[in-house]
Amino acid sequence: MSWQLLAKAAGHLAKKKIADKVTQGSGPRWWRVALIVAIATSPLAVVTAVVLLGAVAFGAGAPVAAASGAVGIPPVLFSAYLTAEANARMIAPDCVVDWPIVAGIWKVESNHAITGGRTITPDGNVTPPIYGPTLDGSTPGTAVIPDSDNGMLDGDTTWDRAVGPAQFLPGSWRAYGQDANRDGVADPQNVHDAALGTVAHLCLTAPGDYTNPIDLAAALRRYNNSETYVTTVAGWIDYYRSFTLTNGSVTADGLYAFPLPHDTVTLDQIRASHHDYPASDLAVTEGTPVYAVHPGTVSNVYEPCPTCTCGWGVTITGLDNHRYTYCHGTQLAVEAGTEVAAGQLVMLAGATGNAQGPHLHFQIRNPTGTLVCPQTLLEAWWTGIGLSPVTAPTDGCTH
Repeated sequence: MSWQLLAKAAGHLAKKKIADKVTQGSGPRWWRVALIVAIATSPLAVVTAVVLLGAVAFGAGAPVAAASGAVGIPPVLFSAYLTAEANARMIAPDCVVDWPIVAGIWKVESNHAITGGRTITPDGNVTPPIYGPTLDGSTPGTAVIPDSDNGMLDGDTTWDRAVGPAQFLPGSWRAYGQDANRDGVADPQNVHDAALGTVAHLCLTAPGDYTNPIDLAAALRRYNNSETYVTTVAGWIDYYRSFTLTNGSVTADGLYAFPLPHDTVTLDQIRASHHDYPASDLAVTEGTPVYAVHPGTVSNVYEPCPTCTCGWGVTITGLDNHRYTYCHGTQLAVEAGTEVAAGQLVMLAGATGNAQGPHLHFQIRNPTGTLVCPQTLLEAWWTGIGLSPVTAPTDGCTH
């Protein structure tokens, strides 16, 4: 089930585990199929010599930086994704790869190149470099692949290791690696080179329109014949495709679900202000399901106590870096650290804490910790519009 379906399923108790599967090389590798062993001697190695004359490049300027912040991807990496999309047809004329495909793959492979606390330099180099496990058969689920590059890429002269944020094997990098930043070196640890290399791997293995979900699923299975892997990557691709980009800026990012069953509240309730600070109180019957409005991780769980106003409740840190708090529940359905999808059940509404009757108290804090006005957002989500809180006002919504 895609994240988009989950987002539309307010009332459907769906749960999908989305986890970073890479911590310096652990987890499934989409480059680790038997085909890769043969690639080491493939004539496709000439791809590394491709010169992208007239290639479109996106600098990490203000619009891209703002967009990357909304999407939750480092600016230099987001720029690399956009550039890779723009150059897909230069790799193969009949190939269509949009940036969410690269983003979805890299989210699973290396958490956008920042797995293990890594950083990305302004020119796109991952620090420290990313290396996968030694492919000597000692790690369950990994292939046995003797050294094929004399340790030049992976530092191992006995066995191969996957390298870089896209986790290429040395043989596949020789076949598909790119010098996207034109510095004379095709470097799998550089996000510009590796992002375009990801596109090359897709387009030169089997050119197609990878915005077509059938073609995309087939391509992902060629990389890693695991339904869990395909479903996870496809879910992230759906998530990134929910963002709308206009002239390099995010104008909307979807996958926002209304936090309650649609028919339990009215627009008048949603538009009303109940506090002297930005927040919303939505009166419902006890036991009404409460859903996560945005994908993210449960960062706090609250329990009733004599001085605790929230009662049973949770705060979810969203993928958009906003914090969503739900209070006055009667029963929780998640724990701290739980990763949730938009539309997933997080608790049942109640009247615990400082509450006069059962209701949902809902509030949103932006990345600076400031409360934002939720009424317009709730109205948009109630009507099925994926309105982002990125530009939501912080005042003027109380009376």
